[in-house]
This record gives sequence, C-alpha cells and structure tokens, in this order.
Amino acid sequence: MERPTFRYILDRLNEIKTQSDLEALKSDVEGYLPLDKFEEEFDVNTAVDNLKRDYVNRALNKVPTLHEAADLLGLKSYQVLVNWIKRLDIKHD
Repeated sequence: MERPTFRYILDRLNEIKTQSDLEALKSDVEGYLPLDKFEEEFDVNTAVDNLKRDYVNRALNKVPTLHEAADLLGLKSYQVLVNWIKRLDIKHD
C-alpha cells in the first residue's frame, strides 16, 4: 500500500463502526505516521530529515524538473533543493 494520505485517514475514520474497523485502520496506517517513528526513536534531526526526504521525493515524482520541484516545495532557490538531494542521499533521474 502507498503511504496513506490525510484525506484517506479521515475518510476511513468516518467509516468506523466496530472495533474491528478501528483495528483495520490501525493496520493500514501503522508505520506511516510521523509519530510512529518517535515511539521507536526520539531524534528530531532524523525525523526532520525523513520528513524532508519524503516531501522531496513526492515533489520529484509530481513535476518534471528540479526547478519546479523547488517551487512546489516553497524553497528559496533551486540550489537549496540540489543541496538537500545530495545531503539526504536522494536518488533521482
């Protein structure tokens, strides 16, 4: 399953009627939410890097160029994105 979106989670919450519905939702989202990572390890820098990595990958998959990805992410420049890609060891075409 792909990473569940916030909208998906909200829609699923509206459908919950039984304990088993709730358990099924928990299985679907377990491990995908940022707080799941905090329970295992509370390292803010790692959590921020993971979040950046996730957003950069999503932006790179959504638009065709690095310039557009930088704009989509709200970064001040294309070079900031290039630096993040290098520092976070993100693979891209």
